Amino acid sequence: MKNSRNNIYIVDFLMSFITVFGVVMFLPMFPHIQEVFGVSVSQISWIPNVAFLTMIIFAILVSKIINRVGIKKLLLISLILWITGIVLEIVALSNLHFYVFVIGRFVEGIGEAFMFPLLLSMNKFELKTLGSEKIGLSLIEFGAALGGLISGIISGNFINNPRQFLVIPICFAIIVGVFIIIKLKPVVLIDTDTESQNKEVKESNKAYISLVLMIFIIQTIFSSIQVYLAYYMDAISSPNLTGFVISIEQILLAIGTIAPIVILKKISLRTTRNIIFLIFVFGTIILSLQISIYLSILGFGIMAFSIGVGFTISNICVTKVISTKVSQKLSIYTAIRNAGGFVLSFIWGNMIASYHESGQSYGEIFRHLYTFEGIIVIGIFIIIIFMQKGEVMFKPEFVQKEL
Repeated sequence: MKNSRNNIYIVDFLMSFITVFGVVMFLPMFPHIQEVFGVSVSQISWIPNVAFLTMIIFAILVSKIINRVGIKKLLLISLILWITGIVLEIVALSNLHFYVFVIGRFVEGIGEAFMFPLLLSMNKFELKTLGSEKIGLSLIEFGAALGGLISGIISGNFINNPRQFLVIPICFAIIVGVFIIIKLKPVVLIDTDTESQNKEVKESNKAYISLVLMIFIIQTIFSSIQVYLAYYMDAISSPNLTGFVISIEQILLAIGTIAPIVILKKISLRTTRNIIFLIFVFGTIILSLQISIYLSILGFGIMAFSIGVGFTISNICVTKVISTKVSQKLSIYTAIRNAGGFVLSFIWGNMIASYHESGQSYGEIFRHLYTFEGIIVIGIFIIIIFMQKGEVMFKPEFVQKEL
C-alpha cells in the first residue's frame, strides 16, 4: 500500500530540517566549546570537519543496505544514531572529554549522512509525477534551509549552555520518529532497470554526471558565502553585521528552495539553470570588488536565493534522469554534494591562512578567492552546458509538457 503524498511531504520537511539543524547548531557555540574543553582552534575545527567526512563516506554506504533494510527502518535508524551522538556530546560536556565529544559528532554525522539519500530515494519511488516530485524535493531543501535558520537562532541563545540546548534537538528527533512510526508505510523499492518510470527521459550517464558536477559546484558556492563570512565582513569593516547577513542568506535560501514550484511552470529547466549560473558569476564579481557593504549584502542575498533554486532543480533533474541503480546513484550524488562543502572549507582555510601569513589583508585575500571562484564557475558552467546539450530533460518544452 502506497504512502499518501502529504505524509511523504511531511517526512521530507522534518527529516531535512533535523539534518541541517544538526550541522549548524554548534557553529555559534565554537568559542565557548573551545573554552570549555581547553583545546586549540585546529582541534575545534574537527567538529565540522568530522561531520563533513562522515556525511561523504556514509552517504555512499546507504545504497548498500537500503534494499535489505528498507527506507522506513533506515530513517528510524538514522534518528537513533543522531540522538545517540547528541547524548554522547552531552556526556562529553558533563565530563570535559573533548574526544568523546568528537566521537559523538561522528555518530551524529552518520545519522545525518543517511537522511538525504533516503529522502531522495523515497521521493523517486513514491512520487511519480513531476508536479508532486517537484513539491517533495522543494520541501527537502526548504526544510534544510529552515533547519539551519532556526538552529542558528536557538543555539545563539544557548551559547553558554550547550548541554541545556542539546535537549531541544533530541526532543525534535523523538517527535519526528513517532510520526514516521505511526504515519509512514514501508516504501516499496523498485529498480526500474527494465521499465523506465518516465518514458520521456531515457537514462543518460552523461546527464547524471553533469548533475553530480552541478550539485558539487552549487554546494561549493554555498559554502563560500557562509563558512568564512565572518572574515569577509571584517575585511569590509562590518563584522557586527555577520549575524544579520547569515540570517538574510538563510531566509532567501529557504525562499529559493520552494521558488521552483512556481518558476518551473513558466520557465524551462535549461533557462532556469542558465540564469542561476549567470547570477553566480556576477555575484562573485560583486563580492570580489568589495565596492560597498550594501552591494556585498545584495551579492550574498541573490546568490543565496539562486543556490536554493539550484539545489531544488538539481534534485528534480537527477531523480528524473536516473532509472537504474537508483539508490546507489542518489547516494553518490549526495556524497559528492557534501564533498563540495568539505573541499571549499579545506582549500579556502589553507589559502586564507597562507595568504594572511604572507602579509596580505583579508580584503586582498577575498578579492583573490572570489575572482578565482568566478573563473571556476564559468569553466564548470561551460562543461555542464556541453554535457546537457540535447538531453530531453533540458529541452525548453519538457517541463510544460510534463505539467
